[in-house]
Amino acid sequence: MFNRSDRLRKNSSCIVVGGGITGLITATVLQRRGIKVTVLDKGKGIGGRLATRRVRQGESIEGVFDYGTQYFSVEQLQFQTWVNEWLQQGVVKQWCQGFGQADGKPRYCGVNGTRGIAKYLAQNLDVHTSTRVVKVSYDNQWLVETENQQQYQGDVLVMTPPVPQSLALLDASKIVLPTKVRSSLEQVSYHSCIAVLALLAQPSNIPAPGGIACEDLALVWLADNYQKGISPQGHAITLHATPKFSETHWDSDDAEIAEQLFAAASGYLGSPVIKYQIHRWRYSLPKTFYSQPCLTLSELSLVMAGDAFVAPKIEGAVLSGIAAGESIINQQLVEKNY
Repeated sequence: MFNRSDRLRKNSSCIVVGGGITGLITATVLQRRGIKVTVLDKGKGIGGRLATRRVRQGESIEGVFDYGTQYFSVEQLQFQTWVNEWLQQGVVKQWCQGFGQADGKPRYCGVNGTRGIAKYLAQNLDVHTSTRVVKVSYDNQWLVETENQQQYQGDVLVMTPPVPQSLALLDASKIVLPTKVRSSLEQVSYHSCIAVLALLAQPSNIPAPGGIACEDLALVWLADNYQKGISPQGHAITLHATPKFSETHWDSDDAEIAEQLFAAASGYLGSPVIKYQIHRWRYSLPKTFYSQPCLTLSELSLVMAGDAFVAPKIEGAVLSGIAAGESIINQQLVEKNY
């Protein structure tokens, strides 16, 4: 554990690649301990699968969609501490205590959509969006180069994208990992998911509280964002396709995908679709995992983390981010009193 008599090395710095919740949690843990952190994310908006989008139709209708992560629950006290802060700050709220049948276990969602959690975490961080990292190199310090030819330097590199993307970047940069570590990382795999954002003319038939897990060949989840409380000016419905449907129809035309999924959901929609959008999540939910909460390679000052490290979903991603931050503090950036 961290020895309070030790001091963090002065001017220590860290570059976090990936602005999803794992990267933002890691950055927050480090910044709170006085380490300079820079977060780089390729997306236009922060948050990764903490994804919320607005779709307008005319002057009076605006649908607000959570189209990635839908909700989360809490198992570990360590995570509950963070959730309590978000509740106190008005960032999240309890959506319900179960879908179909209440079980007394709170399900939480963002007050104004799940991206609000990411925005809250990012508000005091040095975050650069629309910044795609294309090359990294290490020589006592990390040098990170981006697509728009910017460069960033740091003592430690934290990689939080889906594992295949991180490995591809390391390969392109000719960074060689230990054989056993590399082999373990290559075993990590993900389900894909096609999401449909459907704006309805009238209220849906989705039962209260507005979410339902489907037992269908095409659909795995339906959510009514109006009932959820984040879309007061539009009946915004999120449809998530099953992994099998998503894999089979990944390259299909958007209109064909929408037609099939609307047909599968027809009993729950109950209203004409006046506008829709399609989003493809290549790395939606891990199906195989790395065996530790994060990977720390001290000899490279490299840490990898994410929801594919031990546990999936929001809680797993947060716990991995905490583990990554603590690993850096405990093992990497401590100056001993010689």
